[in-house]
Amino acid sequence: MWRGVTTTAPPVPSSDANPYLALAASLACGYFGLTRGLAPSEPVAGSAHSEEFDLPVGLLEAVDLFEDTEELTEAFGRNFVNTFAAVKRAEFATFMRVISPWEREFLLLNV
Repeated sequence: MWRGVTTTAPPVPSSDANPYLALAASLACGYFGLTRGLAPSEPVAGSAHSEEFDLPVGLLEAVDLFEDTEELTEAFGRNFVNTFAAVKRAEFATFMRVISPWEREFLLLNV
């Protein structure tokens, strides 16, 4: 269902995810599962640490996947998806303009 993500487990929201959006996405997945007759995978007994799945490495990759997922566009609407993606890209651009303490200590002082 999630284009570009190789997984045997469903996508996992991070701890800093918007809880309302994460819940809405989970409900949308359930809705699509019901309306399309999808069967859930077997439950994981014990630790899922060894399960093979590939999550986006960074914010921009995650935003691209979000924007390209037809099911989420169907659930949330193209206007919301485009607006949310634009906001996240703007946040990333703002973040990239700041020099972090790590960069100051390890890059600027060690050149």
